[in-house]
Amino acid sequence: MVNSNVFGENMASVNTKATHKFVIVLNEKSPVGKLFSATGQLAMSLYDDATPEQREQMSFIPFLNTGGSSLISITTCSFVVLKGTGNQLLTLYSTACQQDQFLSAIFTSTMSYNSIEEDLLIKTATTPLDQMEPYGVGLFGSIEQLAPLTKKFSLFK
Repeated sequence: MVNSNVFGENMASVNTKATHKFVIVLNEKSPVGKLFSATGQLAMSLYDDATPEQREQMSFIPFLNTGGSSLISITTCSFVVLKGTGNQLLTLYSTACQQDQFLSAIFTSTMSYNSIEEDLLIKTATTPLDQMEPYGVGLFGSIEQLAPLTKKFSLFK
């Protein structure tokens, strides 16, 4: 049995009633390795772009080892990975950008590492979005607001 006093105020339940969630929608036609990279980059971007209020809504809690050091911090929000086509991802991202209700990010073929960082920045800045292969779109927001945008996608298995 764990003594919750050891953890102080940082002790939280992973079974909280979350009002927000993370959604990553991946291009089902893209290489799996690129999709793994896209998922990580999208999740980090959503966190990095979040306001202090949004970070609070992300509800991260630390998992500690026996010495009290943090092994990892995990969100108590749902983190759902869905799949769709390239065109669906571009439409989703375009729609998300038109709304201020949540965070959004896109990871494309022009951002995929090829050992020359400057080339990635230039290639991304000079290529129209509709000419890039989208690997994934990341969203964070209220469950209620994200549901209409993501209902047409299926779970990535």
